Amino acid sequence: MSVGYALAMANGWTLTPKVGVTYVRTTHERVSKAGGPFALTVARDHYVTRFTDAGVTFARSETSDAMFRPYVGFGARTRIDGKRGEAIAGYAGAPLTLTALGGPRAQLAGTASAGVAYRLPTNVELFSTVEAQTGRDDHRESISTGARLRF
Repeated sequence: MSVGYALAMANGWTLTPKVGVTYVRTTHERVSKAGGPFALTVARDHYVTRFTDAGVTFARSETSDAMFRPYVGFGARTRIDGKRGEAIAGYAGAPLTLTALGGPRAQLAGTASAGVAYRLPTNVELFSTVEAQTGRDDHRESISTGARLRF
């Protein structure tokens, strides 16, 4: 969930500061491998992580008549709570437990995004975006391309 306010600038451009919160809940189910000396059971568990987000986007205004609509955004994401996911397992009939650690989440990560959209006269908008998040041992990148039908 986020909230922002578009501040009008010259020539149909906007500067939009945003703040928000993100909630991520991950669950892995119980899994068992039966039979033999390597009968293994992985315990069911779930993890919750919460983040606060803040950033600013510079873009062509939504109300602009321009067909070509680029944007760029920068921000930061801070982890409020939560820990790295883990899976705990044990072998049948043995006191041994195994723990597999999931990927770490940085306490603070920088975010960047850029994209472009092109409005066709038929209320269809073609778009492409690139997004990245980087922090200590925590890096994510994504690219999206597609079409939107505008009402």
